[in-house]
Amino acid sequence: MKVFVVNQNPNSIYDDVDGERYQYPKRIPCGRQIDVGDFLVFNLSKKAATKLGLANNRITGIAKISELIDYKQNEKEMGIAIYEWYKKFPTPLTFDQIGDDYRTNINNSMNKVDEDKKFLLITSLLKYL
Repeated sequence: MKVFVVNQNPNSIYDDVDGERYQYPKRIPCGRQIDVGDFLVFNLSKKAATKLGLANNRITGIAKISELIDYKQNEKEMGIAIYEWYKKFPTPLTFDQIGDDYRTNINNSMNKVDEDKKFLLITSLLKYL
């Protein structure tokens, strides 16, 4: 089981469906590392959070992946993660509320959480579910 912090912004160019699926290019860092049973923690970009008046409240939800679909779109390899379950936080959380910013590279839209930190992140999120 792996945990990824992924950007998911309103009006995204991707074919995401809130609460159902997450679309991503397979070419991005971590794009080929996702497996069924992994968790996605959803993060608004700083720009999107600011535009929504949320300031630092950027962690919007968590999902467990039940299915992965690979396909080509305009000659680009894409993936869609379908959720087994999804929980949206009533109010987006801050990185301070969940204990830290677990992203390894804030410039990437998908970040794998370090093995030694993934259970700390999941435990921190559970109290908000």
